[in-house]
Amino acid sequence: MADPTITGTGAVKRAEFKLFADVGEAESPEWELQGDRIEELSLELNPNVETVTDVTGVTATTLDKYEEQTSVEPYYAKRESKLFAWLYSVVRDKKTLTDVEKTFCCVNIFAESEGKYDAWTQKAIVAVQSYGGSTKGLQLPYNIHWIGERTYGAAAITAGKLTFTPGSSALEG
Repeated sequence: MADPTITGTGAVKRAEFKLFADVGEAESPEWELQGDRIEELSLELNPNVETVTDVTGVTATTLDKYEEQTSVEPYYAKRESKLFAWLYSVVRDKKTLTDVEKTFCCVNIFAESEGKYDAWTQKAIVAVQSYGGSTKGLQLPYNIHWIGERTYGAAAITAGKLTFTPGSSALEG
């Protein structure tokens, strides 16, 4: 896969990387932006790096996989959020296995061409960490444990609504 072409100069703002959850109940995805009232949200790669020194004294280092995870904390419940309704059902019904799988879309606004952004979707296991919180509001912090392969494509955001088109990114140079 070719590297995407990124143009311009200067620092990339944190708001230029967006995370959306598919909250649709039908075949067509319905994307809900994540990150409200969250000051830090990262895709933790957790690389598996191994360094070995052989009997001749030569040291070799390998990176063989990533165990990607994203911590969404705090997550404040909002009545209008379809993701909140789903997270609540996970807590209420103690859901496990495939019942806690969701698809997410990572959109890189800084990598833009003709109104389309470099993006990918990927399935994940959603693990709710706790239920309750402080007087600031009901909290359901959760971890995203990324699984499977990414589906690369292009995203467009119009009036706050995300549309993801799978296939090679329009940004590949």
